[in-house]
Parts: sequence; structure tokens; C-alpha cells
Amino acid sequence: MTATTPVFFLSYARTPGPHGTDADQPVFSFYDDLRKQVARLTRVKAQDVGHVESPDAPSDAWRAALAACRVFVPLYAPRYFTDPLCGRQWTAFRRRGGPHYGRAVVPVLWVPPTDGTTLPPAALEISTHLPRAGGAEERRAQDRYAEFGLYRLMELEDDQRAYRQVLARLAERIARAAKDSPARPGGAEQSGERHGLEDAFAPQRSKPTLRITVLAPTAGRLPPGREGATYGSDTESWRPYRAASGSLTQQALALAGNLGFEPELVAFDKAYESIAHDGPGREPSRPVAPWVLVVDAWALGDPRTSDMVRRIDRANRPWLAVMAVLAGDDPQTQRDRKRLTERLRDTLSWHRQLNDLRHTARGAAAQGIAQPDAFAWLFAELAKSCYLRYLDSIQDDSPRPSSDPARRHGERRTNQ
Repeated sequence: MTATTPVFFLSYARTPGPHGTDADQPVFSFYDDLRKQVARLTRVKAQDVGHVESPDAPSDAWRAALAACRVFVPLYAPRYFTDPLCGRQWTAFRRRGGPHYGRAVVPVLWVPPTDGTTLPPAALEISTHLPRAGGAEERRAQDRYAEFGLYRLMELEDDQRAYRQVLARLAERIARAAKDSPARPGGAEQSGERHGLEDAFAPQRSKPTLRITVLAPTAGRLPPGREGATYGSDTESWRPYRAASGSLTQQALALAGNLGFEPELVAFDKAYESIAHDGPGREPSRPVAPWVLVVDAWALGDPRTSDMVRRIDRANRPWLAVMAVLAGDDPQTQRDRKRLTERLRDTLSWHRQLNDLRHTARGAAAQGIAQPDAFAWLFAELAKSCYLRYLDSIQDDSPRPSSDPARRHGERRTNQ
């Protein structure tokens, strides 16, 4: 470690207002005490061992020091976890350190959380405990530190000995983390600039749900005369495209995740109850999510199943898309393609409009999808379209989620 490579970076939340510099003076006093202790343990000059931002430093001056340091030392306090700058510094160090970055984070309980509050998820991953060493006096010091925080120990005359004991343990933990930390990856600072830094403590935006239902026979319940090579013990095992790796359900779930959705797999019977229970032409009071129903034309040979799909189709839900699969590399499907296509048209009355819709994603999916690449493209288009139609259906006055996958993929409102 050199003069350009500080052992640790002290991250703290600046006190706002014109008197912030005076209010933050205890932070700088603690920093001076800490760097002297760490310098003694690491044999690095005290002026080079650490870094803390001064109040008058440029807004981005911290990036170079944070990219070079070995250990990240955040001062935990209620204000720390609401300060976007602290959140971005945490993100920068986490991005630089990779999946094991927590080994090089040594938190300081400056002001412990108040009753009824918890640390954000990012901070819960990092231990705040100090090694239990020494006798009863040091154990009492660490108990007071956990209860009141280091700021109080530092400010009260009666707690100065406890402050020094906790300070020494923090310095030992920093020195040990610096020794164990890997070398800094090249270009870490530039990487943060290029990709942007989000606030690690900001509330996590939930992903919108996409419900997926796959209707297909199983190996134990095949339609009369149907070969079982593409089926398994359950619907999720169905693999219509022999050239594709994995089942169609696995492909659909992966596609939904890549589009920014939280996929939810729903059994066909449950889907029927949710979609068709209000009867033809009647909209449920509030749909729960956009929906994609994937249908194996062979499954429609069962009269009961065909009738259920017909009722779903007649409900005409705008947030539902139906994708029919007629695999082009399945010899039996190709031999019976004409009969299977007629079955689709007969079961799905909406499909009678295919002459007008054949050039849209919905029309192409309704006619039967022959190739796995076409399935992937159509799934993406229909999932986004259904999501937009779902938003229209619920008529929610609240702001739309910024994680809107359709918007992120440049989707426009079209009559797909």
C-alpha cells in the first residue's frame, strides 16, 4: 500500500446546513484517532493510511480514493442510510469488490438505530460485531458501544476508556481486512462512471408480475394416438421444439425474467377460474396481472379442456395473450398440422379474425408457432403488450412503476 492507496475510506453522512462543518467535527476527530491506530498496525504513514472527504471537497472527489482503498468504513447513523451520496459510495465499493466485498467492509456504530427501525438490506449483510477479546472491562465497553454508539462514548468523559478500547478493536479489524482484501481491479473508478451509481439504500422497486400458464398433455395422459416423445411427467416438462434446450416452461420463465418481470407459473385450472369465472364479455373488477397462456394444439382434443379454453377466449381479456404451438420439427405435428390448425380455429372463436390479424404478434401466435426463435420473439412482444393493456385495465391513478419493462424495451401502444 502506497501514498495513493489508502488502507481505508471513511464514509459518513454530512450534516446539512450552514453549521454542518462544526457539527461534523467529531467525525474528523474520530478519523484522526482511527488512522493513527491503523497506521501503527499496518506500518503506513498516518497521513496516507486513510481517506475522509472534507466538507469543501468537490462532489466527485471521493471516487478516486474509494477506487483505490482496501477497506470501506461506513459510519452507521440514521442519517447515513437516507443520504444518497452514502448509498452511491456503498454501491461503488460493492461493485468494485464483487460478491465478497463484505469482507472488506468494517462498519462503525456511530449512532445505533432507534427502536423500531432496522438496517436496510444492503447493510444487514455486514456484521457489526467486534471480536470478543480481553476481560470484563472490555466486554462492558463493547456492550456500551452496541447500545449507545461510538459518538456517545467519544463525547462523554466517563466513557473515554471504553471509546479507546472499541477504537483499538475497530483498527484491528480494519488492518486484518486490508491484509485479506484482494488487489483493486483495474478501471474500477471508470466503470462506476460509465454505468452510473445507484443508491444502495433506496427502497427496492418490485418487479411487475407476469402470469404464465402452459397447457399441454403429460406422458401419463396423452391424447389418443399422440406420441409421447415431447412430454414428461408434468406439464412443465413439455418440450415441443426438439432443437431447443430445456422445456418450453423454462424458456418462458427465463424470457419473462429477462424482460424485467417477476414470472408466476399458474396451473391451467386455476387460470381458468381467474380468467373466465365472470362469464363471456365481462371484465373482472380488477385483474391481478398480465397473463400469457401457451397452448399445445394437441391438448384441445379433450372436449372438457377445449371447452375451458373456449370460455377463456370468449372472455376476451385485453391483458391476456394466447400462444399456440405447432412445432415444425415434430414429424407427427407436421403430418397433422391441418387438423390441428382447424382445431385451434374451432376452439378459439377469436381466431376466426386471423385474416385481419395475421400480420400482428397476436395473429402470428394464434396461427401456431413453428420455431423456438419465433416463440421467443412473440413471447416478448405479447408479454409487453399485455402489460400495457393490463395497466390500462386497472386504471390506476398512481404513477406507473419505473421498472416498466415495456417502456424499457421501447414498446409502443399498438393493436397487437
